Amino acid sequence: MKSIMAVVLALMVSAPAALAGEISDRATEAEKLLQSGDSAGALEKFRSAEDALWQAMSLAIMNVKQVDSATGFGIYSERANHTYKPGEKIFLYMEPVGYGYGSDGLGNSQIALSVDLTVVSESGENLGTFEKIGSVKVASRSHNRELFFKLDLSLDGLPPGKYRCDFVMHDENSNKTAPFTTDIEIAG
Repeated sequence: MKSIMAVVLALMVSAPAALAGEISDRATEAEKLLQSGDSAGALEKFRSAEDALWQAMSLAIMNVKQVDSATGFGIYSERANHTYKPGEKIFLYMEPVGYGYGSDGLGNSQIALSVDLTVVSESGENLGTFEKIGSVKVASRSHNRELFFKLDLSLDGLPPGKYRCDFVMHDENSNKTAPFTTDIEIAG
């Protein structure tokens, strides 16, 4: 019971004030259903609170990691360092949240995201912006929340040095965007 209330408080703090009542009301109903022994009903009602929060929140990128491999949500091998040989591929793993849902035209919900990249030198010089360097589209009968995005980067031609990679993820189903950054080094 305490853990559900802790989640409810976190949901209330995260959502805009207008939706905080709706989110907490649904979570309170879930708590009552759980106390009455209706676990399935409690989970369904709690998911409706999560739905309200998800719709109200901005797009955000969690758990950005440079990885050696990624095969599923939470299933990745984190890279030991951020130093790469010239021409070596860079793999990023990330978990977007707060995205919208469109339709694939076949009765499924569709998640559609794309990413832009700006490469910045150690001195702060903008070396170039590249639009839609990666994208993902996922169609599902459910509104999936556990989604990972693996981005394969090829930064051939960068001379040895340290760089900042500034990204912007775009939700193709809304006007939501989310910036995120990671640093890399090209070995000399």
